[in-house]
Amino acid sequence: MIIDLLLEIQALSRIYTIAQKGKRDLEGEFISNIFSDPNNPGGISSYISLRTLLENRLNHQVQQYNMNMNKSNTTMSIPINELHGHVKTYRDLSSGNITVSHKAQHGYVAASLHDAYLTILNRTDWWDDRTYMKYFFNEDDSSKRNLNLVTRAERLSLFLIHNNMKAVINFFQEIAAARLRARQVEAEEAMEARTVENIRNDESSIKFSDKLLMTPFGKQYGARIDSIITDIFNNERITALDKDEDGIKTLAASLYQVYKALPQSLSMNQNIDMCMSLVYYLLGMDFGIKKFTEVFLYNDKKVPFSRFFPEVKDDVDEFLTRVFIVFFEQNFSTIFRIVKSLDMKQYACAFIIKRIYLIKGEELPTFGFFLIKAIARYGKIKVF
Repeated sequence: MIIDLLLEIQALSRIYTIAQKGKRDLEGEFISNIFSDPNNPGGISSYISLRTLLENRLNHQVQQYNMNMNKSNTTMSIPINELHGHVKTYRDLSSGNITVSHKAQHGYVAASLHDAYLTILNRTDWWDDRTYMKYFFNEDDSSKRNLNLVTRAERLSLFLIHNNMKAVINFFQEIAAARLRARQVEAEEAMEARTVENIRNDESSIKFSDKLLMTPFGKQYGARIDSIITDIFNNERITALDKDEDGIKTLAASLYQVYKALPQSLSMNQNIDMCMSLVYYLLGMDFGIKKFTEVFLYNDKKVPFSRFFPEVKDDVDEFLTRVFIVFFEQNFSTIFRIVKSLDMKQYACAFIIKRIYLIKGEELPTFGFFLIKAIARYGKIKVF
């Protein structure tokens, strides 16, 4: 089902090869169309590898196709109108218990490679591309040129595919968050019903201002979590770091270089203390990510920063999120040594986020929302 979904939104392309001896049908493989930078994929090694793979397949398939069609010149490009016929023949014969001819099979293989190659090529004027013309001769009118040969669906650009993927991920995250909230509500209601009966006359119950603290989890870990949150936003600790801005600049630049080289190494022992200091410092500041980037990471740029910032904003956002996750893991390590299952981790993270909002309220600093974001990502929940 997941593969079918990815094929539907063209995040995957299915290409075919002639089946091994003894099999009657074609064999399918998948090519990924998901890249980290869909606007400029040419600088990504995986993109280059996949495009080279498809071109090598096409070099071979053009020869095989022409040989099976009994053409004298095995290097001549394949006419698209022939592939339309082969695709139709292959589909018609595949629906019945009939052996498909090699001509139709090779035509179908070539059509699948054509569709996958044009998606990877990612050009609006692909019919003028010299490499494409080496493989195919396209005489379709303009209304049909953007339709895939195999599925007849309109071909999407890598940018649109990237946006579709983000939409699908967001949709699944919303479903997961809704399910988590539903489970939490059910657990809270059930626990509240039992608690009301047991502690109806217990005056100590008035100390609870948050119903979550009356759940089994809240009773066991609530006090410890509140203590950690209070310690995180300790003004004395934050004020002490505020006096060493030059040291923080050096520390931030060092951590950013570590992130650029190997993001996962931010959580290594030698980097944890630096992450902690940077986060404590940022929690005392009232500026946002733009000023942080300009002052601490890219303060030597000759071009105007307002023009340069959009290019690095997402990268800096990811860097800070990872630093805040390290900070969160370190501070709440005593909780998560015990709480290990995914469901309980999600519940614990949702619990911590709510307690931060209740304890800090409107006093939550600008970078406090980065901490919320990091907790949500750690717990694989969506809060925005």
